[in-house]
Amino acid sequence: MPTKRSLQTRKDNPTPICWHSQCRGKCRGRPCARPGRPLWPPLPGGLLLLSLLLTGCRGISLPALPFFQPAETPTETARNLRLLLPEEGALTAALREQVAAWAADRDMRVDLFTAAAYSQELRNRLDPPDLFIVSGFTFPDLAADGFLAPAAEDTLDPEGYPPHLAAAFIWKGVRYCLPREVRTLALVYDSAGLAATEQLPPTDWETLQSVAVAQTDLNSGRFGFIESPDLSRWLPFLYGAGGALIDENGRMALKSPAAATALDLYIQLFRDNFAGHPGESNSAWAGEVLGKGKGGMTIEGNWVVPYFAAEFPTFRYGVAPLPVGPARLNPSLAFTSCYAVSAQSQQTAEAFALATFLNSPKVVRSLPNDGGWMPAQTALRKEWQQDFPHLAAFAEAVPQARVWQLPVGFDLFLRSFNRGMVQLFAAEIEAANLLAEMQRVGEGIAIDELR
Repeated sequence: MPTKRSLQTRKDNPTPICWHSQCRGKCRGRPCARPGRPLWPPLPGGLLLLSLLLTGCRGISLPALPFFQPAETPTETARNLRLLLPEEGALTAALREQVAAWAADRDMRVDLFTAAAYSQELRNRLDPPDLFIVSGFTFPDLAADGFLAPAAEDTLDPEGYPPHLAAAFIWKGVRYCLPREVRTLALVYDSAGLAATEQLPPTDWETLQSVAVAQTDLNSGRFGFIESPDLSRWLPFLYGAGGALIDENGRMALKSPAAATALDLYIQLFRDNFAGHPGESNSAWAGEVLGKGKGGMTIEGNWVVPYFAAEFPTFRYGVAPLPVGPARLNPSLAFTSCYAVSAQSQQTAEAFALATFLNSPKVVRSLPNDGGWMPAQTALRKEWQQDFPHLAAFAEAVPQARVWQLPVGFDLFLRSFNRGMVQLFAAEIEAANLLAEMQRVGEGIAIDELR
């Protein structure tokens, strides 16, 4: 019988851990009672957009939201073009200057609104902006329900973008927008910790286990690998084993040896006490655990860069490619977003023109970048890699990365999977039971094509 370890923080931790993926204490602006795990804490500066990018509270009940209402025939006269952006400090200020210059050249006015609680503000608006940011994760639901305006044919040129990132914003053969930026998952590790044990970052699952063992010190509460009951953090293991969540025929594919192998490794590291979860060190997410010196390695994204700089400026860390699995594969996940146009906009041509301008190489190059995000265009991403050579693993993961995007209506599956992972971590169920149940849940959902 596996040892049960609590998934709760200690009583002296004043901040309860929210075990829902992609949120920290709040779920898309609402209190979160679902199980899951946050991908990051609220960060200063340029990471507030992540609350939209990596949204895991997929059940957004779109028809009930005042912002997302089917378009009606407009009756009012033309007005200023309206743009809503997350408040991201210097990045937002730079975008504001670019928008002002674009508007001045056209002798028109653009009202640019910003919000710290961006996703909540977006949902609560009775009158939607013409242009706003949509994540690759939420795009399928919004496009399927007609809340976004499709681009006119040949108005958006995908040349220069990684094909799989550009395809993330196509629905039923129609392009709606182009990716503006991308972030990927990589192995993030404690440089000093690995140096102390004279180890290199692991390159495969075998060395991941051996390094995790060497980096673990239960007397000091340090675990070699920090992992979370979160679908987005387990999927790289599934892909590395040669598996898939949904196969090429649109069928659930969790009833496979690859899925069993991937989940067995993930949970066995935890049950052998060589992996821990953030709550065991009174932390909100894996980045905080490493910054405190309580973890040797984890799988996280670009957002760790500004976080460590702000919260743990003396922490020495490294970034390496994800360890390859038994299928000799190590695909990462890609988190991306785009400038989308509202289906209710009366100025779609102008809104798409502004989106194209903001995505132009000249504008993207002018924006401040702390390493926490990468330009989506291939040429610009290569320039980014030259500027941040120590973060090369994030950039090099893009070509083979799978976009973090699920079929329409899969919010139930995501919630069920993360809840089941919590039970698995707590030794209440076994891996085989979780996979069987998730196969059943997935088969009960009508899987619509993503594109």
